[in-house]
Amino acid sequence: MEPRMTRMAAACLTVVTAVAVSACGGSGAGAPAGGAEITPPTGLVSSGTLTYGTAATFPPFESKSSGGGLEGFDIDMIDALASSMGLRTKALDTDFDGLIPALAGRRTDIVNSAMYITDQRAEQVDFVPYLVIGETLLTPRGNPKKISRVPEDLAGRTVAVTRGAIGETYMEAYNKELRAKGLTTMKIMSLPSNQDAMLAVKSGRADAFDTSTPGAATTLAESDDYSVAATFKNDTKIGIAVRKGDKKMAAALREALDLFVRSGDYTKLLRKYRLPAETDYFGAAKSASPSAGSASASASAGS
Repeated sequence: MEPRMTRMAAACLTVVTAVAVSACGGSGAGAPAGGAEITPPTGLVSSGTLTYGTAATFPPFESKSSGGGLEGFDIDMIDALASSMGLRTKALDTDFDGLIPALAGRRTDIVNSAMYITDQRAEQVDFVPYLVIGETLLTPRGNPKKISRVPEDLAGRTVAVTRGAIGETYMEAYNKELRAKGLTTMKIMSLPSNQDAMLAVKSGRADAFDTSTPGAATTLAESDDYSVAATFKNDTKIGIAVRKGDKKMAAALREALDLFVRSGDYTKLLRKYRLPAETDYFGAAKSASPSAGSASASASAGS
């Protein structure tokens, strides 16, 4: 689910404040600020470093730059949050369905990969939410199969999804609806990455692929090979995942996120990656305080 910026020189990161992300792009290996504004959590995988899991195949949130580094909204954001805690960042880039196992196995401290908050995931991890997005079905240019109604127009079609992502869950649920209506179910093509799903449609192996609304906007801006067939589930929350019961990590992230939002840099980052205003989780409050308390409380929203 995941564009996500070339590594910048450490000197650049030491000049800016902990939350100034517009001057320096994310790298996946940011340097700490000169002085921590927030007390960092203890028990990190590597002392002085916030190690995060990501699946860098989901622009505009996380992807690989032409130079081989990581870039995107999530990459810039976590560099800023870690910097405010006086920490460096280190990314573990892996397949999306390996992110929670890596967290559970203490190979990472958090999951920072535009992860949708679902009830199933909330049984395994806690979340600190930071965005609200929807889902989009993209088809080959011109929408040759005339898909518009979800799920009715998906009956008998092949839909590509990212393995382990929320789209797979949604399509499985829609198949149950189709069966209940006496309609032919769709074929769900589960693939390792968002890019693989895109290619499945481009090559004619799939009739449509599921992606986030921001991801669809990025795809359409970069290629004229696709068309929007339908948009749905526009109240889905995404968040940073922490180990179940890791209250200190969640609290530190919420405090850092609160600082990031109140500084105005959260809004700047939304604009930088051209995310629509409705993706702003914090809205007019401009504070991360709504995420306080149990991070899994928002789990009913659901990637």
